[in-house]
Amino acid sequence: MAYRPIGLFDSGVGGLSVFSQLQRQLPREDLIYFADTLHMPYGPRSPKRLREFVFAILRFLQQHEVKLVIMACNTSSAVVLDEAQVEFSLPIIGMIKPVAHMLANKQVARLGVMATRATVESGTYQKELRKAGFVGELYCQACPELATVVEIGSGADRLATVLKEYTAPLRRARVEQVLLGCTHYPFVGQAISDALGGGVMLLDPATYVVAEVKQFLADRGMLRTEVTGDQHVAYVSGDAKSFAHRAGQLLRQQVRVLPVTFAAEQSSYHEIS
Repeated sequence: MAYRPIGLFDSGVGGLSVFSQLQRQLPREDLIYFADTLHMPYGPRSPKRLREFVFAILRFLQQHEVKLVIMACNTSSAVVLDEAQVEFSLPIIGMIKPVAHMLANKQVARLGVMATRATVESGTYQKELRKAGFVGELYCQACPELATVVEIGSGADRLATVLKEYTAPLRRARVEQVLLGCTHYPFVGQAISDALGGGVMLLDPATYVVAEVKQFLADRGMLRTEVTGDQHVAYVSGDAKSFAHRAGQLLRQQVRVLPVTFAAEQSSYHEIS
């Protein structure tokens, strides 16, 4: 079991922020990344459609014998995680609960959360933070365009424009820390910090999610102890070349990219031979 890869997925390049954190904290592990760029962005999707796409991805990763899946997408974690954990036998860890547990012990009077519209409207961050014991004021800000701006690399001017709009309510609330509630957002962390005016600490959930994954695997004797070379691979449902180019820009390394196709009638993903 320990030799099996870790699987993770997102609607696009955002989950590569988790991929990068996995490389830092668990350098011996092989990784299978799934980018559902065909259906990106996930933020505006209905819960029914999200469930369809996420379950199809999980079946694909299950066929590739992963030992654990990270739902490296806050929208999926907010809307589909609980259902997926009931439906599938393999361990699935989302993006929200680990950071909620961490924040429960922090003295933060005013916390901001930047996320997709679906994540904010689900109320999952609010629910999980309160359940974990967080008692500070909470300000959740939907950022409908931000994931797409990061995904395609729209440029500094467009990024600055959307961030000025999205951070305005958080600046007025004088938040002390901001939780980056979408895995795309850490890639533009400096721009977010600048838009907030400086002095606001940014929290990347990937750090805490991967720490939880490491502990989970260690407790069960499932950590890989040998390095067999770089076996990382990314499966992409949309334009594989565009994904490979953008992933190289964000990670500053090349990742092996393989295309997959989506069969809508079966709600399933398949490798293209």
